[in-house]
Amino acid sequence: MEANNNVSDENCKKGFVPDVEEEDVETLKRRISSHPLYGLLIQSHLNCLKVSLGEVGEVGTTDAANLNQATIPSSSSELDLFMEAYCAILSKLKEDIEEPVKETESFIDATYVQLRELREDAPK
Repeated sequence: MEANNNVSDENCKKGFVPDVEEEDVETLKRRISSHPLYGLLIQSHLNCLKVSLGEVGEVGTTDAANLNQATIPSSSSELDLFMEAYCAILSKLKEDIEEPVKETESFIDATYVQLRELREDAPK
């Protein structure tokens, strides 16, 4: 019985969900990659990465605007709800990452202005 648990643990570590066939995983991957929100999900993820690397500002249009414009069937499935929630969370994460970066840039800009003023006011 313990050997069975080890196999199960190894599968979980590799990203496999117990009781899910490999075919089901591939089908799920295809469903996700063909979902109407997949492009927005990728763009939102890239925006988070770019902001975390110090590139403040929008890359393309806003994620929230794209989420509102995306066409999702009226009968939302679990995948639809997941994709919507994931995109919204990534958008919020981007904003949360971006805020301290903007504050830091603002502080640095103000410091440069003060240093420039001190230099200009200094006797020559």
